[in-house]
Amino acid sequence: MNKIWLTTLLLTGAYAANAQEITPPPAPAPGKPELLASGQQKLPRPPKHGQRPGDDKGPQAEEALKLTTVKGIVAGSIANDRFEYNGLSVKTNSGTIAVMFPPHLGEQIFARAKNGTAVTITGFERTNPESKKEFRLVSLDANGSTIADAPPLSPHVPTAQQQKNITATVKELNYSPNKDVNGFTLSSGERIGIPPHIARQLNSQLKAGEKVTVNGFLEPKRPGVVYSQSITMIRAQTLTIKGQAYLVR
Repeated sequence: MNKIWLTTLLLTGAYAANAQEITPPPAPAPGKPELLASGQQKLPRPPKHGQRPGDDKGPQAEEALKLTTVKGIVAGSIANDRFEYNGLSVKTNSGTIAVMFPPHLGEQIFARAKNGTAVTITGFERTNPESKKEFRLVSLDANGSTIADAPPLSPHVPTAQQQKNITATVKELNYSPNKDVNGFTLSSGERIGIPPHIARQLNSQLKAGEKVTVNGFLEPKRPGVVYSQSITMIRAQTLTIKGQAYLVR
């Protein structure tokens, strides 16, 4: 018995002598390269173009855009899905092109560039969300005046938003340039805005002829924008369909 005990003790001591304590490698100091298992250095990932070191979500620098100038005669106007004018049809020597601009420039442009006006426009070509080529305005010269694409003025924020509650039937669904449903028009004429992901969740219930109750807030007119038609636009907060209310956000 003593021999067995002594043998066990000796084996245990041998294992203990050969055992190595495993400890995790220390974390690399900030700014120093990390060591790989093979002993090679893992160099820090270089920042992306336009990104500051240490900022993984820094802004991406845009490429320089090539500007060109076109001359022509204003032949018409273009409005977006919110009935905001955001473009001109301009007849040039090589054909008619669509010249697009931010809606907040509408008042300035239509005050100086009515149909039949000769204009000189500097801008760049791009592909819109509908995969169509268009010309984006940077500046416009008409009747001795220059209009540049400047940021919009800060809108006046009312102390309290005007709330609306309307019950009517859905006349038609409205779509974004990407063909996503982003709202609907009521039989009473109001245009209701909802996020596309809400429209997808309610696609089996939200259709023409369905009776709905909308509670939301009136969208004020944006400074500088010209509208193709007068319409009341409401940002929905809740929708009630067939007795079931839904929070919209």
